[in-house]
Amino acid sequence: MSNAAARVAVYGGVSAVCAYYRDMKTVCLLGSPRRDGNSDRLAQRFLTKAEALGSEVRTFALSEIEFSGCRSLYRCKTDLDHCGQYDGLTPVLAAVAQADVVVLVSPIFFTNVTSQLKAAIDRFFSFLVPDYSTNPVKSRLPAGRTIVLVQTQGEAEEQYGDILERFSFGFRYLGFDHQYLVRAWGVRAPDDLEHHPDFLEECDRVAETVYANPD
Repeated sequence: MSNAAARVAVYGGVSAVCAYYRDMKTVCLLGSPRRDGNSDRLAQRFLTKAEALGSEVRTFALSEIEFSGCRSLYRCKTDLDHCGQYDGLTPVLAAVAQADVVVLVSPIFFTNVTSQLKAAIDRFFSFLVPDYSTNPVKSRLPAGRTIVLVQTQGEAEEQYGDILERFSFGFRYLGFDHQYLVRAWGVRAPDDLEHHPDFLEECDRVAETVYANPD
């Protein structure tokens, strides 16, 4: 779908016609429990480029939000069309539902994304329709959207290159047909990223791909 097209987005029982032109909506979830570390800084580089290319950006620091992971209430598959847990993540999920681009940001903590980010991703289950296992239309959200994983790690390049792949199948169920990885390795101290301009430049390249040719 082109940026000049209008689309109908449905979430939380509210239907909204989102007519948009050049601007795209980007929502970023910062998963690190430490603010202004390498993952936050790498994400900021990406978001700065996104804004320069015309995107509206909203950022949520998950470490500053009171919420829990999915409690398996299953109300999103029975009597509600949205997550039945009402907490600090409720407005975040609503913002994700309206976004064209979702940016997930995390350092690697013990072989995976942080618990903060994983708990938020688990709540994305509420975006699936009740009969998603048999329905060819899996998601309540529109298809053709983009997800970007911004990942930092202290370990070498050879490790943890498959994190996005682990989530890829589920993200496609949700309508994230376009998936990108921005990854920095060998960064541990808070300012290590400043010594790796190639990682920062990769942010710019991915952002240009996402926003310069969004169709």
